Amino acid sequence: MTAGVLSRARNARDESNDLASYCNSMAPITCKVGTQMFIVVLVIAMIAIGVTHLNDCPQNHLIPIYLIASGGLYIGWLLIEICCDQCEYPNIKLWVRIIMSLSGVGLFIAGNIWIYGSWEDVETREKRVKLLDEEDNYCDPLVYWVAFCDITIITALTIIAIFSLTSWCLIACCIKLCCKGSANEHTPLTSGRSSPA
Repeated sequence: MTAGVLSRARNARDESNDLASYCNSMAPITCKVGTQMFIVVLVIAMIAIGVTHLNDCPQNHLIPIYLIASGGLYIGWLLIEICCDQCEYPNIKLWVRIIMSLSGVGLFIAGNIWIYGSWEDVETREKRVKLLDEEDNYCDPLVYWVAFCDITIITALTIIAIFSLTSWCLIACCIKLCCKGSANEHTPLTSGRSSPA
């Protein structure tokens, strides 16, 4: 991946006539690298929070484990993308992606059950837990809210992806049905063809 990014940056420099076209060529590369670096920092923080607070969530001891597992899955996915970029056996990358995707779906479902299932009973204020003597309902606020935000963001992105995919499929079907014309007519689907004189 690093070689790919560097070669694309060199190509952008060589093919650009001025600073504006160079910046235009580099924007997607910079965006991708910046996003991946941001995700890596967040994932490392998730793993660190899960490990350091492993026993700080008696309400559901699986919530810190969820943070560790989902962080490990994200790192594993990124390593597969980096290491298998120039893989000799492309089928290996495909099968590893399939296995990791299935693991991710399973972890997502389990995370929803563990985190949202604890929503009504969880207590994140330590003083209140000691006052009411309900230590079984306590979960460290950092652990619970990081896991809650992670699973909520993933849920929102999944809903947006499903909605977008459905919308694009409907738009494509409408265009296909509405813009049926003969090959001689000028329609959006045949814009490259010219009419016979």
